[in-house]
Amino acid sequence: MPRTQDHIAFAVLFSRRIPVMSQYLVDRGFAALSLITTLLLCDCSSPNLALEGNPMPERQVATYMTSVTPSSAYDTPPKFLKGYAPFFPATESKTRHWGYAVVEFSVTADGATSDIRPIAATAYSFAEEAMFAVQNWRFAPARKHGQPVVARMRLPFTFRS
Repeated sequence: MPRTQDHIAFAVLFSRRIPVMSQYLVDRGFAALSLITTLLLCDCSSPNLALEGNPMPERQVATYMTSVTPSSAYDTPPKFLKGYAPFFPATESKTRHWGYAVVEFSVTADGATSDIRPIAATAYSFAEEAMFAVQNWRFAPARKHGQPVVARMRLPFTFRS
């Protein structure tokens, strides 16, 4: 197919280098689009993620929960049995689309939670919701030589509206 003046003008127009600032904006736009696509297609549709007020997936808690108690204090770590995901704070629902909270708590010898404390949060209302949810969770307690022992745990929560 012979090249016409229109084809040549089109080729010249789009073969020029994009200025640095424009390229930066294109890259940022592409990164934002990729993030949104990932969140919509991967995270939100995953059956392994908790939805507010619904039962917490055992695998999700096991993946993100870390022990503050030295591992020498127990032979078997506590295991999450049941509990519900925290709600997105009503006070933040109009101003934020996401937030996080990290809470620390003790799993007692009977599997209940106690001494729940916020470690970090984007807003205190996120920490409150996380602490409120954790207070009703149940665990199989940590064990040392077959006997239940108290273990201190830390768990991050991500809130999305």
